[in-house]
Amino acid sequence: MRGTHGGRVAACLAVVVAALGVLALSGCEEAGRLRAIAPHLLAPGAQGGAGISLPLAPPPVPRELPPEQTSAAFEFTPAGTDAEGRLLYRVRIGPGGSPALVALRKFTPLFAVDGQDALSYVSHAYFQQYPQRTARSIQPGDEFLLALPPDTFVVRWQEERQEQFGHPARLREYVSERGDRLRYYLTAPFPLRYELEPAGTPGRGVVHFAPDLAYLLRTGRTDPLRLAQLVYRVPDPDILQVETMRQLAAAVQPGEAPTLEVDRRVPYRDPVRVALPQAAYSEAVSEEPERAHWRRAVFSADSGQPFMAVEDALGARPDLAGLPAGQPFRIEYQWDGTVRVLYLTGPNDALGKRDPYHLRENARWAALYARLAPDANTPVKWGPGEPSDLAPFPTARDSLQRDPSAYDYLVPGRVLVLTFRPTRFLADLQAETEFRELLGEMRTRYREEIDLVLRALDFLQSWRAALRAGRPAHATGQAPQAAE
Repeated sequence: MRGTHGGRVAACLAVVVAALGVLALSGCEEAGRLRAIAPHLLAPGAQGGAGISLPLAPPPVPRELPPEQTSAAFEFTPAGTDAEGRLLYRVRIGPGGSPALVALRKFTPLFAVDGQDALSYVSHAYFQQYPQRTARSIQPGDEFLLALPPDTFVVRWQEERQEQFGHPARLREYVSERGDRLRYYLTAPFPLRYELEPAGTPGRGVVHFAPDLAYLLRTGRTDPLRLAQLVYRVPDPDILQVETMRQLAAAVQPGEAPTLEVDRRVPYRDPVRVALPQAAYSEAVSEEPERAHWRRAVFSADSGQPFMAVEDALGARPDLAGLPAGQPFRIEYQWDGTVRVLYLTGPNDALGKRDPYHLRENARWAALYARLAPDANTPVKWGPGEPSDLAPFPTARDSLQRDPSAYDYLVPGRVLVLTFRPTRFLADLQAETEFRELLGEMRTRYREEIDLVLRALDFLQSWRAALRAGRPAHATGQAPQAAE
C-alpha cells in the first residue's frame, strides 16, 4: 500500500514537472495556471478549509450590582481599614434597631469569624463599646466600630423567594458589596445547602450539597434527574448534566457533603443544546429513510456557533434510554469541515469484529456541505474516524482486554465519539479537473516539447541508475541528443 501511494505521488510529480518544463520553455500563460493548481495536486487538502470566517462570540456582559438596601433601624458606613488590614464599619443604632438586626441584614448564615456566628460577633463588638448596656437597654444613637476580615461577605442586597426546579424550594439570595452572590436554601431536609458565585469568577458557581444527600437518594426523595434540574436550574437537563448527577449519586457516602462547580454562563453542558436556539431553521433528515425521525438544525455563518449543521436523534431526552444500540445518535458538522459522530455502542461492538470508525458517509456529507455552504471551499473527503470518549460518560473501551487503552473492543451501552477530519476539499477537485483540461490542451499544442521533456526525464533516471550500479552513463544506450 505504501509503495502504491509513493508510485502515484511520483507519477503525479513527474507529470507536473514535465508540464512545468514545457511551459517554462514556451513561456505561455498556461504556466501561471499550472503554478496555481500545483499545490492542490501535490498535497491535496494542504490548502483546504471550509473558507468561512466566523465572528468571535461577544464577551459576557458583567452583572450589575443591585441597589443597596438600607434600613431606618441602623446605619452601616465604611470607615476604612485598621492596622491589621481588617475592614472597618461604623454602625449607628436607629429607632427599633439592635445588633441582632444588623447581623441579620448585613451578614449571611455562613458568617464565621473567630468561632462566632454573625449575631454573636456583632453583639460582642457592641457590648465592648457599651459594657453597661443590656439587650433591653440598647438606645438609638449608640455607635460602635465593627472590624471584619477583608474577605467577609458584607450584604448589599437580599431577597427570599420560592423556586421549583426538580424540588420546591424556599431560598434566600444574597449579593455582597463586592458582587459575590450566595443562594442559601432554607428548606430542610434538602439536597443542596448553598451555592456561592465569587465576584472574581462571574457566572461560575460552586454548589455545596447537603450532608443529607445520600439519605435523600436512598429513600427516593430525590434522584439524578431531579438533582440535575435543581443544580442546573433547567426543567429539561441534557444528557451530560443528568450523567454528572448520576455519577455523583453513585459515589456519595452518608454524611458526605460534596461540591460541584457549575458554569452559569450557559444553561446546558451540551454545546449542541446551547446552540440550538441560535439555529436559522430545522428540517427532517429526509435523504436517509432510516433516520427519518432525526432533525437537522442548520446555522448561519454569523450565528457565532461552531456548527454548520447538527443532525440529532436525541432531542430533549435527558438520557440515552430508548436509543437504538450500535448506531449513531448525533452528527455534528463544523464550519472547518470536521464531522463528529456520537455513537451508542451495541452488543456486536464488544466482539471486536465491527469497526465503527468506518461510519463514514463521504458522498452524503459532501453533498450537505455543498448545499449549506455553496460559496465556500467545502470538504469532499474525510479520513478515518478518530475514537474518543465523551465526558462525563464512562469510557467505551473494554478495560478487560489485553490493551485497555485501545478501542478495539467496546463496552455495550457506552458513548463513543468519532471525529472525522477532512482530507480533500472542493478546490482540490477543481484543480484536478483544470489540470486534466490543461493536459488535454498541452497534448495538442505542445506535443513535441512534451516528448522532449519526457525523453530528458527518462535519460536522467537511467543516468542515475547507472551511477548507482557503477556503470558509465553512455552504457545506458540513451541517445546523446536526448540529453541536449
